[in-house]
Amino acid sequence: MFKGMHPVFWVGLAIMYGLTAIFMLWEINTPQSTFQVKMLGVPAPFVYHAVFMLLIVSLFLSWLWYYVPEQITKKREQERRS
Repeated sequence: MFKGMHPVFWVGLAIMYGLTAIFMLWEINTPQSTFQVKMLGVPAPFVYHAVFMLLIVSLFLSWLWYYVPEQITKKREQERRS
């Protein structure tokens, strides 16, 4: 099923699940509720889940999964033509 998946796919999964694990461990190890921890006056989980993980990381990974394989394919085509 995963045979033939581009290596950048696995890098993206490592980034996504790595950040998820880091935030999960941070929530587990916070002695009080993470909702009491504020980032810019907003409870921290809202900032890192809604803003960081859903917007920034998702947009970066979608760009990474589209752009990198496309550039590698173009480079291979140019090498074949040469």
